[in-house]
Amino acid sequence: MKKYNILFLFVALMAAVGFTACADEPFKYEVSDGTPTIRYIRPVDVASADSLLTGAFMDNEICIVGENLRSIVEMTFNDQKAQLIPSLITDNTLIVTVPGTIPGEVFDKIFMKNNKGEVTEYPFKVLVPGPKIISMDNEWAKADDVQNLYGSYFVQDPNVPLTLKIGGKEVKIDEFTDNTITFTVPEGLEKNSEIEVSTVYGSQKAPFNYRDTRGMITNFDNPDGFADNSGTKGIVPQGWNPAFFYSDEDGIDGFYIQVGDGSKTMPADGNWQEEFKVSWWCGNWGGNPMGITEGAGVPLRNIFPAGYFAAPAKLAFKFELCVPNDWEAGVLQVVFANNQVCANDTWQNNTYIKPSPEGPDLCRGMYAPWNGSGSFTTNGKWITVVMPLSNFTYNFDGTAGAKELTPESFDSFTMWPVAGGLEGKECKPILRYDNIRIVPIN
Repeated sequence: MKKYNILFLFVALMAAVGFTACADEPFKYEVSDGTPTIRYIRPVDVASADSLLTGAFMDNEICIVGENLRSIVEMTFNDQKAQLIPSLITDNTLIVTVPGTIPGEVFDKIFMKNNKGEVTEYPFKVLVPGPKIISMDNEWAKADDVQNLYGSYFVQDPNVPLTLKIGGKEVKIDEFTDNTITFTVPEGLEKNSEIEVSTVYGSQKAPFNYRDTRGMITNFDNPDGFADNSGTKGIVPQGWNPAFFYSDEDGIDGFYIQVGDGSKTMPADGNWQEEFKVSWWCGNWGGNPMGITEGAGVPLRNIFPAGYFAAPAKLAFKFELCVPNDWEAGVLQVVFANNQVCANDTWQNNTYIKPSPEGPDLCRGMYAPWNGSGSFTTNGKWITVVMPLSNFTYNFDGTAGAKELTPESFDSFTMWPVAGGLEGKECKPILRYDNIRIVPIN
């Protein structure tokens, strides 16, 4: 008898579990039969639900309203498939993102396929944005250098070709993809020339200029004495233990400075090595750094227009970089400091680089292109490095910082591959810098 009771209880339990499982999925998505009908398409935002759409830009979400929309198993905009998410589909609404790939063929239609392979069409235009320029290999490239512009929506049209202009002059495009334009820098381009790309969908200017001199701190082109130095208002590198040197060999525009000579070792952890540091400390031992308006020791704030640093997050630190050998350790730290923290004066010291345990680090930017691959070199070429000041959020050891940049931070600064919390490999890097500048982010 007990055996039958146990068997009965087991069967009853299994039946209950099965019933519960079915009851737990009353809204399980199921494809319906028949074909879909679209009544209209609107924005997803409820506040704009009264607006009807006849087209939408790529990568934008739309809401399709109609009947029997759960009969759709595949949706294509022109010739690009969209990703259907069952949780965003009901019988009467379907939320979908317009595919982000430029269509190869344009039909200005949405094609909807049901589970029987039948296709229903609906007129709808996929709008392609105008071109967007993000960056360039080397903003200071010389004539005859082959360069790449990077961005998106670089589209060729049989009737309206893709064009590139620098300083108003059309430049021949060697080759292109949707995201890259390759060209050879022509002769005769001037400094501060605007870069513009045009397609059938519109035109856009780059957020930087060719050979941009805006916000220039120094390009090192007159190293003989601060009075002639091409740094703005005579600014020159100065600070403890300077080990850099000037050169114009294989440069891009006159002189540059170099740290490391191929014999000086950077340890795997990037530990403190003075010979790789270059600083611009304000002050001249006179007790009043902010009173210096030109020449050696002039604070950064005194070489820029009033209010230039009012919103640091809208600025970027830029420079050209050449790494002719392997760089495999040491995170390049760029640190800005107020004159009361760092100056050539009675309070001159290195504590702003790595403060005592009691005080927070100054937030700084970090650049370590070797991280990930384990090694980095430009093979003798020059590249432009862009470090938005909004990313100056790190401590000396690479952890999140607490002491943010303020408009008063921009008096002294240092560039130094040191520590940063990344472990690399012992190496003997050579780093060359040119055209140190702080520019607005357009």
